[in-house]
Amino acid sequence: MPKTDIARRVYNHAWKLDPIIRSLLDTDFYKLLMLQMIWGLYPKVEVTFELINRATTVRLADDIDEGELRAQLDHARTLRFGKKEMIWLAGNSFAGRTQIFEPAFLEWLARFRLPEYELERRDGQFELRFHGLWTDATMWEIPALAIINELRSRAAMKHMGPFELDVLYARAKAKMWSKVERLRRLKDLRLRYTAAPQLPLAALVRGSAQGRDRASLHRHVQRPARHGQRPRGARHQCP
Repeated sequence: MPKTDIARRVYNHAWKLDPIIRSLLDTDFYKLLMLQMIWGLYPKVEVTFELINRATTVRLADDIDEGELRAQLDHARTLRFGKKEMIWLAGNSFAGRTQIFEPAFLEWLARFRLPEYELERRDGQFELRFHGLWTDATMWEIPALAIINELRSRAAMKHMGPFELDVLYARAKAKMWSKVERLRRLKDLRLRYTAAPQLPLAALVRGSAQGRDRASLHRHVQRPARHGQRPRGARHQCP
């Protein structure tokens, strides 16, 4: 496989449209699982999804060309699930369960296309909305975010020369590699509960009748984890 010089490719970006979304599978897998649930239970519910930029100091409409944004959104609407993609979805398994997507759902999905969008500029921001059936509008979430993020990155790199881009991507690769090495060091780390008896919380609260007090309850829930474990009651945090 030929090696791609990403920096050079970015610098030579002169073609009319470099699609950001190239497949309807360019989404989070959970969206497809949720879509099947929505399709089965709420096929007639209408909704409106809206993209909201919480960092109001970042004026997206000043950074991103509206014409480029519309071109990417319009291209995404031309996409359909291909034959190979449908075969892959039909043969998918999850948590030991095979054929997690129903045949009727896949038949419907084969005809799926992203619905229309509404786009306006207001005070340096884009107001981007997707209105329609829940089954249709929900699939805009990941592509819309990906398009906005990618176009902003392209705008930031538009005036960089080949050497600047080469250094930028070299630094990015070095940072990514440091994370890979860290994960390798943690490869034997497993999240698991301790071997202590797993008592229901209600039983612990009633533990005074068994000689337990609040202090012992606190120790049971918050005691330090052993190697490779996390404290009970603590939220999981990625390294």
